[in-house]
Amino acid sequence: MKKEELIAQENHQDQADSQAEPTVKFAPRIPIRWRWTMLVGFTVALAVVVLFFVILDIERDAWLESQAAQAELQVDRLADELKLPMLSGSSAETDLVVQGFLEKVPTVMGVLLKKADGITRGYGDVGDAKALAAAMAADNKVVRLPVVALWYAKRVVYADTALGNIAVRFSEQAWADIASQLVKQILMAALAVVLLSALWVYWLAGKMSQRLEMLANAARQVASGDYHVKMRVRGNDEISDAISQFNEMARELAHKEEMRRVFERYLNPKLVTDVFEGGSVKMENHRQEVSVLFADMVHFTSFSESTETEEVVNILNTHFEVFHRIIAYYGGHVDKYIGDAVMAVFNHPFADKDHARHAAKAGLAIAIVCKELGVIRSDGEPIAFRIGLNCGQAIAGNIGAARRLEYTVIGDAVNVASRMSGVGLGGELVMSRSTYEFLGDGFMFDSIGEKDIKGVSLELELGVVTVESEQVKRNIEHVVDLAFNLNLPEEIRTMEGDI
Repeated sequence: MKKEELIAQENHQDQADSQAEPTVKFAPRIPIRWRWTMLVGFTVALAVVVLFFVILDIERDAWLESQAAQAELQVDRLADELKLPMLSGSSAETDLVVQGFLEKVPTVMGVLLKKADGITRGYGDVGDAKALAAAMAADNKVVRLPVVALWYAKRVVYADTALGNIAVRFSEQAWADIASQLVKQILMAALAVVLLSALWVYWLAGKMSQRLEMLANAARQVASGDYHVKMRVRGNDEISDAISQFNEMARELAHKEEMRRVFERYLNPKLVTDVFEGGSVKMENHRQEVSVLFADMVHFTSFSESTETEEVVNILNTHFEVFHRIIAYYGGHVDKYIGDAVMAVFNHPFADKDHARHAAKAGLAIAIVCKELGVIRSDGEPIAFRIGLNCGQAIAGNIGAARRLEYTVIGDAVNVASRMSGVGLGGELVMSRSTYEFLGDGFMFDSIGEKDIKGVSLELELGVVTVESEQVKRNIEHVVDLAFNLNLPEEIRTMEGDI
C-alpha cells in the first residue's frame, strides 16, 4: 500500500468519525421532570380510561336489568291484549292492538308478530324480520333475544294453546343519554386528577433533578480533569447513594492521577496503563529470556541530508506506525524508537512462550510492509530497513535518572540484536543459527557464514531467515493486510491457523 493510499484511508476514517458524531451531539434532550410528568400523566389517564370502561360496563348492566324488568311488564301486557284477536284470527283487531301499543309506549321501536302457522308481520322498525323470527324462543316467559338490538320475546298462549310469538324492540336512547352524561362527568374528573397529579410530580421531579444536575455538573468537572470535586450528601435514597459513590470515585481518581504523575517518569506508557488498570505487570529489576528485534533504515544519513525535514519525519512515522501494529499484533512491545530505528521486545513485559517465533514473523512482516509502502528516495532507491533478531537473556530494569526513568531491557542479547540489524543489506531478516533453532517449523535458514560480532567473544554463524511453510506465509500476509487497516486493535493474539 502506498503512502498516499494510507493517508487517504486515514482521511476516510476521520470523515466517518466526524459524520457519526452529530447523531449523539444533537440528540434531543428531555429533562427528567418532563419525563416523569408525562409518564405519570399518561399512567393516570390510562387508569381513568380503564376505570371509565369498568364503570360504563357496570352502569350498562344496571340499566339493562332495569330495562328487562320494564320490558317484561310491557311484553306481558301486549301478549294478554293479543290473545283474543289472534285466537279469532282477526288481522284488523291485531293491527289495532299493536298500533295502539306503539302509540302508548314511546320507548318501543318495533313489534314482530309470528303466528302459529309461521306467518310473520312487522310493525315499526323491525330490521331483518326473517332472522329475527328464527331467533324467537318458544318460551312462555319474556326473554331477551340474542341479537344486537334490544329485543324481548314471548310466546302467546291461550288455555294451553300456542297462538304464536311476539317480539318487542325497545329503544336504547335512554342508555345513550346516560352514557353521554357519564362521559362528561368522568372526563372532567379525569382532567382535574391528571392536572393535579402532573403539577405535583413536576414539582417533585424538579427537586430530584436538581441533585442530578449537580451530579452531572460535577461529572463534567471530573471529565475536564478536576478530581477535587466533593458534593454534599443529603437524604437517604438512591440519588444520595450515587452522590456518595461519586465522591468516592473522585477521591480514587485524584489518588490515581497523583500516582500517574509519579509513574510518568517511566517511558513505557503501556506498562503504566496496565499498572493503573490493575494488571499483573511486575516493575522490579530481573533477568529474563527475551527476543529483541531491531529494524534500522538503510542509508538514513544520506537520505536525511537530501530530503526535507518534514518529509523525513512523515516517512519515518508512516513506517513506524505500521511496524508498531505488526509488533503489537504478535504480542511484542515497542521498547523505544532510536532515531531511524525501532527496538521491539518479545516476552517482556507480556509473557509469551513462543516469543522467538512471533518475533521472526514480525520481522518478516516488516520487510514486506516496506516493499508495499514503496516509498522511493530522491536517488531512486526504495526505502528499506535492515532487520535483526536475537534471542537470549537480558536484564529488565529501571534505567535512568531519579526524575526520568525508563523501564527497559539491556544486556548482550540486546546488543547482539542491534549488531544483527547492521549485517543485512536491507529488506531481509538476519539472525544467528542459535536463535533460528528457537523458531520451530516453517522457516528456512540461509547461512552467510560465521561473523565476528562486537561484544561477543566467539564468532557466530549468521544467516538470512525466510519463510518455508505456506501456512506461515499466509499468516504473515494476513497480518500485513491487517496492519494497513486503521481500525486494527492492538494486542490481538487470535489469528488464523499458525501464529
